[in-house]
Amino acid sequence: MMHSSHYATLAFLCASLDDIEGQRIATENRLRALTRSEADSDGEIRGLGLPENHPDIAVFTNYLAALETNETQFTKMLERHVKAHPLGPFITAQQGVGYKQAGRLLAATGDPYWNTLYDRPRTVAELWAYCGLVPGLKRKKGVVDNWSGEAKMRVWLISQSTLKQPKGTTWRDLWDLRREATRERVHAEDCIRCGPSGKPAKAGSPWSLAHAKGDADRYVAKRLLRELWRESKRLHEASEAVAA
Repeated sequence: MMHSSHYATLAFLCASLDDIEGQRIATENRLRALTRSEADSDGEIRGLGLPENHPDIAVFTNYLAALETNETQFTKMLERHVKAHPLGPFITAQQGVGYKQAGRLLAATGDPYWNTLYDRPRTVAELWAYCGLVPGLKRKKGVVDNWSGEAKMRVWLISQSTLKQPKGTTWRDLWDLRREATRERVHAEDCIRCGPSGKPAKAGSPWSLAHAKGDADRYVAKRLLRELWRESKRLHEASEAVAA
């Protein structure tokens, strides 16, 4: 069985990287506000217009450079850990799947195959549900979600990255095939996604382009997770066979 420390380490590194990225983005915004002298679209000048040689600008610039160096170092550390992870060889073989995003996905999901909360295997359907890939899933006020917004975002970002690959690559071709298969698809029931607000598209009407794209995106995301789940399952079973 894959040791839980693999995922604990990834979670620690990803949380640290998130902190650094947040500080870097905030510092960039503050530095921009300090030096900006142009009016915003409403005509209001909100920047302080400090010159580049102002001593305060030097302090922020040096701090930003240090944050960028730390971000680079933590990113490289995260990538090394993903490469050395039991799932590393599988991730390496996936075109368009970067180590950084894969690490963040695994930090969000934990072991794709093993449900650590209940100490048992989890089905691929449970993994899909945890990553928010159930159609029509929405947050409700006062209701605790049983899915992870972080995991949903990470798998979506990875799937979008694979679609930027050229035709002839596995995941891009899979998206194209799904999109072609649904080209003539019509709604089985009224669809709020395809109609204007308050006026759902009627059953029997064709899917909108946005509906078709969303379906293909979700299809690729689910297939990516399924293959990740299968590889994790294979590694667990191989480990158990050795132990026996």
